[in-house]
Amino acid sequence: MSPVAAATPLRPFEPLPWLQSHWQRLWDAHCNDRLPHALILIGPAGIGKRHFADRFAAALMCTNTGAEGQPCGVCADCVLLSAGTHPDLIHLDPDPESKSNEIKIDAVRELCNRQSLTANRGPRTVLRIAPAEAMNRFAANSLLKTLEEPADSTLLILISENPGGLPSTVISRCQPLTMLPPDAENAERWLSAKLNNPEIETRLLLRLAQDAPLRALVISNDHWLTLRDDCFRRFQAIAMGDQDPLAAASAWQQLDVELLLEWLAGWVSDLLRIGQNGDCAYLNNPDRRTELTILALRLVPLDVHLYLQQVLKAKALSALPINKLLLFESLLVRWARLSAGIDLNGN
Repeated sequence: MSPVAAATPLRPFEPLPWLQSHWQRLWDAHCNDRLPHALILIGPAGIGKRHFADRFAAALMCTNTGAEGQPCGVCADCVLLSAGTHPDLIHLDPDPESKSNEIKIDAVRELCNRQSLTANRGPRTVLRIAPAEAMNRFAANSLLKTLEEPADSTLLILISENPGGLPSTVISRCQPLTMLPPDAENAERWLSAKLNNPEIETRLLLRLAQDAPLRALVISNDHWLTLRDDCFRRFQAIAMGDQDPLAAASAWQQLDVELLLEWLAGWVSDLLRIGQNGDCAYLNNPDRRTELTILALRLVPLDVHLYLQQVLKAKALSALPINKLLLFESLLVRWARLSAGIDLNGN
């Protein structure tokens, strides 16, 4: 990939074209006094759900909105919202100091108590919970009373990438908006305008970001791409017997476990695809086709499939407190054995 110049950052109230139909639907509901008391925005990471929620909150609080709800960006409320200091927009996220990465009952209770209070500056308070599935069972149950008896002046916005992790009683009390990534042509056009560099392979960036434009914008920096390249080289070297898996695990434990497991799952999935059809059209990592093809020729597909199951199981547990060193040692030692033809039965 060509060197990446600094991308144009996403502005606080910038519209996202692929979510415009949802925006129009909600703004029309607001203008006709039909806005629900609770929304749940559902969709994959990196397509702009949080940005959409905060922009809509700004539209409700701005004192000089445009005809389609565009926040003006210059009134006192917009200035506070841009700075992240508006008292009527309240975010509830997992505690960054908590090892469990959960949203706990005390935080939800405090949030719900806020919704019973009068808005500080305008007619409405917006409470945003993201990701909603981070609420543990007790926290989600605590939210139910607020969903059942909402204050007229409060809009609750839940954001979820995995609604299956939420109780059905919570989901049923929210109006769902299912948000999807844009089609490839529109995504590439938007990303190209943001990157301002015709040499950048926007299609590859979007593929690496699983077609999520905002995520593609984040990973367009040289550090992310260099880190991915380094991790792939270690993965490749272990398979070829040129890298000690324990040394690689020691290096990987310093990095983001969820990101590494996502990369690892993508590489192994591509090995399976190539093993079934060397000319397969779709790969998670099309820029690594040659290297992955060489590796695929050395592997037994059943072993690769069983290994992928292990990686996906680890990925599903990655948000929980885990010993990263032991996790990567287990995965990479097994990868070394599999590549050497030792782990043929998946044991």
